[in-house]
Amino acid sequence: MRFAAVALLLVLGACSGGSSEPAGQATTPAPAAGAPTNPPPTGTPVPEALSDFRCEADGTGTYTATGALANDTKAPVTFQVTVNVGLPAATPQAAVTKQVPKVKAGGSTTFEIVKIPVAAEGGTCHVQVVTTK
Repeated sequence: MRFAAVALLLVLGACSGGSSEPAGQATTPAPAAGAPTNPPPTGTPVPEALSDFRCEADGTGTYTATGALANDTKAPVTFQVTVNVGLPAATPQAAVTKQVPKVKAGGSTTFEIVKIPVAAEGGTCHVQVVTTK
């Protein structure tokens, strides 16, 4: 599963969806394709922190992503998870970013991201996980 997460991380690397929201469990949709974008998320990529990632559409085509994050460090960290549905692209795509704050050292948590935007041409789910300061 981690191999898939790493592969998805590489595909999403060009995608934007950064959030400047204060710590909390809020989600932020990124601008639609072609619209001005926020700078890419900053932080340290940690694809190995992600497990049990699922991204599925319901009967109406609305995507929801879930997964687990593990903090293997000796200090609390804040994770930033960005998900989009589309084809690999060199330009930023609409995405949703969720901050998962203060996961304790050696701890883990789960997350859910709802209403993930879908590119006009469709595609598959892509995920990026970074730790922020």
